Amino acid sequence: MPDFSRKLTETVRILEESGHVFPADPEAVTQALHHVADDAGQKLIRRAQMIDRDGAVAAALLRAQAVSFWLKAAAALLLFCSGFSATYLLMDSAGLNFFLLLGGILGTNTLMLLLWLVFAVCRIKMPALPLLPTWGQGSSAVEQALIRLYGDEMRQPSLRWRLGALSHALWLSALTGMLSAVLLLLLVRQYTFNWESTLLTDTLSVRLVAALSWLPQHLGLPVPDAQTVLGSRSAGHAANARAWAGLLLGSIAAYGILPRAAAWAVCRLLAKLSPARLPLEQSYYRHILQQWQRQVVDSDDYQEHLPSAAPQIQISQAEKWAVMLETAWDDPHWFRHILGQEWQLQDTADSREKVAALAADLQKQPVQLLIGVRANTVPDRGVLRQIAQLAQAAQGGAVVQLLWTERSSDTAADVRQRLETWQQALNGLQLSWLNPPEISQKLRQAV
Repeated sequence: MPDFSRKLTETVRILEESGHVFPADPEAVTQALHHVADDAGQKLIRRAQMIDRDGAVAAALLRAQAVSFWLKAAAALLLFCSGFSATYLLMDSAGLNFFLLLGGILGTNTLMLLLWLVFAVCRIKMPALPLLPTWGQGSSAVEQALIRLYGDEMRQPSLRWRLGALSHALWLSALTGMLSAVLLLLLVRQYTFNWESTLLTDTLSVRLVAALSWLPQHLGLPVPDAQTVLGSRSAGHAANARAWAGLLLGSIAAYGILPRAAAWAVCRLLAKLSPARLPLEQSYYRHILQQWQRQVVDSDDYQEHLPSAAPQIQISQAEKWAVMLETAWDDPHWFRHILGQEWQLQDTADSREKVAALAADLQKQPVQLLIGVRANTVPDRGVLRQIAQLAQAAQGGAVVQLLWTERSSDTAADVRQRLETWQQALNGLQLSWLNPPEISQKLRQAV
């Protein structure tokens, strides 16, 4: 399941549970997908996309992901520059102590890598990351839902590996900055390398350098031999600088960058092996899935009750047209993405002649028609005849979208009674219908 689709579905769940009013009625969308042949996860994703008819939730989620991306990019750039600057300061001398320089570049990185390895092998649980309570104060409901979503993400099993991959990527940025500084300075400056030690003997020092040189030497880089090591104690020589420089570059690549890159790859792989999933065990998803599974009940002793629409809404494969009866609607985009379809708006059918012309066009090709009507008015016989005429001509079927203009004088009882009048009239014509999305949700939440 694509991660963006999963997050969109989860955000819609959080919003619906908090009583958010969507541009599409979730109950009508659920009913419309009742007979769609697809697995549960894909149907839930499609349902969320249809509910988010205006794309507001998807746009907010994309903005959040974009902010996250640019924050990570800024952090990576900052660490690259920090690594470059710190290395530049370490090499601000013509004579360099090799072991001090190598320890300054790789010391902290190696220690943190070993600490991460201990946490990973011993499976030590990471402490929960708290969300600042001040985030999102006074923001929109969608932004509040995204805060809850990312709070839930902190409890996903794959979090440890996703955070690990991020940490390794940032360390790689710092190491790349260090390697870039070393390479640049070695290209434009003449350095000499030496080493000093009170405890290490010459023999141990030679063995230590030989051990460090094993992998860089196999990478084709020049490394100091035993004579060079002995000759560089407490004194640096320009003739030996190239060998020490090769060992320095090889050590940063072999013992810094390569282990980090391997750890990053392991974290990425383990994160993909334990992907985040939809929590289908939650009552929210169980309720939706139960509605879609009612068809398996024995029809002899079960009468399915669909409170949102009757008869059943069917999405055909025919071309999709939309038309507004009588007069144009205040919102010119009222038809956009209804039931997840791309409807093509036709001229407003504001006269008998236009209705007859549209019906003639519908008979020439298979079209599914979306008919917009004003639910504030009483369903008189003339309007019902026009609806029936267009529905009969639409070879791909017809769906009536009831539209409502909210007025301060309207009470919940008045709205409910007017909608029921329209519903009964359309049921008598055996036509599928959709309630006004916002009004339908508000009335359902008021119960």
